[in-house]
Amino acid sequence: MSQATSPKTREPQSVLLSEEQRQWLKKARAFADSIPIDDVIKADSENVFRRDLFERACQEGLGALPFPKTYGGGGGDYLSFALVNEEFARRCVPIMSSLGVHALCQEPVYRFGTEEQKAKYLPKSATGVYLAAFGLTEPGAGSDTAAIETSARLSGDHYLLNGTKTFITSGKSADYFIVMARLMEDPSEGAIFDESQSRKSSDTITSFIVEKDFPGFQIGQKFDMLGMRGYSTCELVFTDCKVPRKNLLGEHGWGRKVALSSLAKGRVTIAAQATGWAQGALDGALRSVAKRQKDNPDDANLSTYYYLIGELALLVESSRVLTYQAACAIDRSESDVKLAAMAKIQATDAAMKVATEAISICGLDGMNPSWLIERIFRDAKAGQIYEGTNQIQRMLIARQLLK
Repeated sequence: MSQATSPKTREPQSVLLSEEQRQWLKKARAFADSIPIDDVIKADSENVFRRDLFERACQEGLGALPFPKTYGGGGGDYLSFALVNEEFARRCVPIMSSLGVHALCQEPVYRFGTEEQKAKYLPKSATGVYLAAFGLTEPGAGSDTAAIETSARLSGDHYLLNGTKTFITSGKSADYFIVMARLMEDPSEGAIFDESQSRKSSDTITSFIVEKDFPGFQIGQKFDMLGMRGYSTCELVFTDCKVPRKNLLGEHGWGRKVALSSLAKGRVTIAAQATGWAQGALDGALRSVAKRQKDNPDDANLSTYYYLIGELALLVESSRVLTYQAACAIDRSESDVKLAAMAKIQATDAAMKVATEAISICGLDGMNPSWLIERIFRDAKAGQIYEGTNQIQRMLIARQLLK
């Protein structure tokens, strides 16, 4: 059965990396290539999350790579984390998206959490004892965080959360969740906010750390989707869910700040994943054209395939450069919303284009699950949608340019 192996086309860029970054790349590539293709296919077809692979990746230091060693992290930079995500996506490693979301959730705990929260959640997240998920999207609130309807009210030593989150990656398997809810009263004064004003303002959105065993929390429906399968994607339902006061993350009204600080980095992670998808699809197209060239070197259609391969390679490499640029900006503490949005758009659109053309080039082989191209095609479509649709990203870019 055909295996997706590391491409020669991916090697030259490593000379631009530091020794430490090359080591992370080497570790991620070895991990990705060690997973049998049958396991990759099975996780997708059966829509099953591989907790064992997640824990193994964490034990390799990949679960908390960009966080300080003080809290059990790998002490690496964000470019190294982008390299890991690219390699995992190239090979369609069954935990790729969950690993990205796991880091997305550690980010706000590290930046906004109390020392007690950091000590409780970060070391266990780093080792894989805990798996985290991000509770932002709702049935009526996707890209628009201001439309959140999940509510929170303070009652004694607990907050009571009510509402539903949807399409939550790792939701069914996670141990804790970063949840955004709209505070319905001012805890300092006990005054109830004006309902209409509360629903229009982002100033009442607040962040909480919710554990899976908290009373009033339950898992809703699990989604059997076209792409992004095997990630325990599901609904979260809160019915007077009791969240201890000490699990408030940041200050009251900081929810949007907490969410956006994480999502800015999350979009770079998605760009890295999409670059990996694009590379994986290009690898399949290259194998197909190489076979045709060997079997029939005089085929008049080869020049057409050469042209397409050149176009696709250009898309992949331009995505890679923009993604690495955005990752390096994060490492310089110059995180740029515009640059992250550009990287996300370029890479996910490229992944969709490359996968589509690769299927056309490979013919029926492109539909063979063992070539991974049809899986990448399905996943890439989701990449254009989640964590802010590419249409929303274009609006963000325009707003930044017009400031």
